[in-house]
Amino acid sequence: MQTARNRQNKEKLAELLEEKRIRQARVDFYSFCVYMDPDFFTPAKKHLKIIAEAFQEVADGIINELAISMPPRAGKSYITSLFCGWLLGKYPDGSIMRNSYAAKLAEKFSKDIRDGIIPSRRYRAVFPEVMAKGAIDNWTINKNTQPAYFCAGVGGPITGFGCRTIAILDDPVKNIEEALSETVIENIWNWYTSTHLSRLESGCPEIHIATRWTRKDPIGRLTDPDSETYIPGMKVVSIPALNEDGTSFCEEIKTTAEYHALKTVNDTFIWEAEYMQNPIEAKGLLFPVEQLKRFTMAELGDKKPDGIVGFTDTADTGSDYLCSPIGKKFGDYTYITDVVFTQDGVEITEPLVAQMIIGTKCDVMTVEANNGGSSYARNVRKLTKPHWKCSIIDEHESSNKETRILMNAGYVKEYFYFRSDYEPCSDYDKFMRALTSYVKIGKNKHDDAPDGVTGLAIRMKTKTFAKPQPKPKDDWWESPKQKPAIGGTVTESFFKGGFD
Repeated sequence: MQTARNRQNKEKLAELLEEKRIRQARVDFYSFCVYMDPDFFTPAKKHLKIIAEAFQEVADGIINELAISMPPRAGKSYITSLFCGWLLGKYPDGSIMRNSYAAKLAEKFSKDIRDGIIPSRRYRAVFPEVMAKGAIDNWTINKNTQPAYFCAGVGGPITGFGCRTIAILDDPVKNIEEALSETVIENIWNWYTSTHLSRLESGCPEIHIATRWTRKDPIGRLTDPDSETYIPGMKVVSIPALNEDGTSFCEEIKTTAEYHALKTVNDTFIWEAEYMQNPIEAKGLLFPVEQLKRFTMAELGDKKPDGIVGFTDTADTGSDYLCSPIGKKFGDYTYITDVVFTQDGVEITEPLVAQMIIGTKCDVMTVEANNGGSSYARNVRKLTKPHWKCSIIDEHESSNKETRILMNAGYVKEYFYFRSDYEPCSDYDKFMRALTSYVKIGKNKHDDAPDGVTGLAIRMKTKTFAKPQPKPKDDWWESPKQKPAIGGTVTESFFKGGFD
């Protein structure tokens, strides 16, 4: 008898505790998270409580703008999906917008909420009246006719919907390749200001969730005091993978040893951005975008340059890039108008370089003779000769590559201009990404772009080139030291190789 009564008392106590947890989950977001998934939301994951409390401030109207950054696999997408579900339960007449870099990712988040969180037993215990229905990118709850949740990929349309409860921009930049493309980053910003923001109704709060790849991403522009779009009141939650003492921010996510192992195999700027929340511009880039001079082809117009010069650094291995920039020189300044930058084999790159020489009317092209460069120069010379008279030179380079790049970086930033009107995914785009991601100290997966620019800079600093003239038949012309300067200083190396 006593045992039965004790069992009844325990069951009653358990029911009362369950009711208390449910009541708490309806009003407190972190309590909701713990109730929904107690195995994931453990006391050891302190960062999740910090994020939940920041989300709570948004829900309570204490803050209107929030930015969150943390390492991969730390639970930011999961807790954000739970927050959306919690808000839909609290405000069933509201509407949530959550956009990501791709429509498929945005729809994946949507499906997690509509088909995973809302139908679950625990959610039904907290918000029993919420029923979701509709398309994955636009669905309603209960008997409402207006969207309760809608989503899109960056660059895609969002038509006819207004957002009242919360607007979330979740990972708008896909990866480091996009972060290093000025065109892509600018397109993301333009889409955010023209499309994403156009869906917000008056007073709708905003949440930005992203890896801090670059200062020019939406979080960077909105939190930088020097930016025209700076929001002083935006709250920022930034969680690095390693604490100041070098330990993991959360041993349950990844151990200290695991993070240090990741640090050794990642490029410095990737580690700093993806794991430590330090934008790529913050950690020792040798050619930061903002320090490079820019131009458009329209600005050059039909101006006649003093000389048109190129440099080709052939690929050393299968993973390296051939880098062949062409510069038009006006006085002391060089404008990089064309680039071949590719991992393709010589059977493809030799015709490409030859075509670029002919198309730009290049006067002099130097090919680095190391690693088969002499043969490469000879083949390009044969392809070019019938169409354009360019002096194609092969020169051996013996100095240390890293030292050479560092010593000439100042000249490049002072006297070189780079295009701002190149096409996304073009060779010029890939070249600029590689150039602007090169770090002064640390590992660089590829150094082909800075090495190619450096090779051109060395020649622009020391020589003035003019278009070569055909060789006369007299013996006097055949002596290199007696060749006349035509339109500037002409050195012996200028004529190395002749025209065959």
